[in-house]
Amino acid sequence: MEYFIDNINFTDFVKKLLESSRVLAPVEQYERNYIQEVTVDNIQSINLFGFRTVEPFKSCFFAIDEIVSKYFGPQSSPAAEKLTILGARGCDLEALEVSDRVFGEGEYQDPFYLKRRENSFIIGADCTGCGQTCFCTLVRGKPWPLQRFDLSLAPIEGGFIVEVGTDKGKKFVEENHSLFSESAEAGQTAKAENRKKVLQLLAQVNGQYQYKREIAESHKRNLENQAWKVLTKDCVECSSCNLICPTCTCFLLTDSGGQGEFSRHKVWDACLKSAYQKVAGGSNPRGKLYQRLQNRYHCKMDYSFDRLGRYTCVGCGRCIDGCAGNIDMRKIFAELERQAPLTAKLV
Repeated sequence: MEYFIDNINFTDFVKKLLESSRVLAPVEQYERNYIQEVTVDNIQSINLFGFRTVEPFKSCFFAIDEIVSKYFGPQSSPAAEKLTILGARGCDLEALEVSDRVFGEGEYQDPFYLKRRENSFIIGADCTGCGQTCFCTLVRGKPWPLQRFDLSLAPIEGGFIVEVGTDKGKKFVEENHSLFSESAEAGQTAKAENRKKVLQLLAQVNGQYQYKREIAESHKRNLENQAWKVLTKDCVECSSCNLICPTCTCFLLTDSGGQGEFSRHKVWDACLKSAYQKVAGGSNPRGKLYQRLQNRYHCKMDYSFDRLGRYTCVGCGRCIDGCAGNIDMRKIFAELERQAPLTAKLV
């Protein structure tokens, strides 16, 4: 189900969102998009053009640090704040699918995460360009929303094509029907042309990374290849790739207290840190840095299929942008494909 909203009505669209929730959206600064809170005064600063934001929306649902339990006092309960995310790109929505399943499926579920998701309204947006590190199409993605959105906006001349993704999105359109009109055939054609252009841009950016086999297969064939020692020699253990990745969901439980008050915190963890897998007695099955980075790659591109049936790398390229050692995942994928099926044991 699709509609059209023009640029004038889009302002009223955002104002309507602000009546009932906090709104976060991309705002351009220093020629890049960053997440900022929207107010009535800065609606015109919202930028739904270009590509994904520098930082992911992950922390909106998976808090960097939160109290999950208190001892000898009232227990913590999940926050009930209403939140609208406006302008989430396809890669971030694919990442949302990963975290929804990690925290919301199976025997053990995260009530804090699920409460935030329940109180969220997600509005996706097509990419109208791509960065030099974007590679969503190499990991089965697309530069437009495919899932996990309530509404999605595709920019065209004069406004946006609006796609409804859920009953929640449908209800919003019905309650604000005066803002929308029928989507004309010309608008559909313009949307398709814009998407085609972005696919062409991505093909140009990633022209040297056209792999002959599935990335997962190359990883499976190189689980214990000496190449990892060379491929990861520039890693400095800064963990930027862990912290900026929209699908990294590892956390650590820590206790703190004082003056009779004690609490348990859930904080982001990073698998590249030397103590990440250290166990009682001091043993560490991945004591060497290259073993930890190797494991991170296998987690994203190999083990993920065993757990979720998909890549848990969404090709956003943020890890490449943030890497202090200038490590490019795409180059590692290419080298692993070249090396396969070598299986020299790591020592």
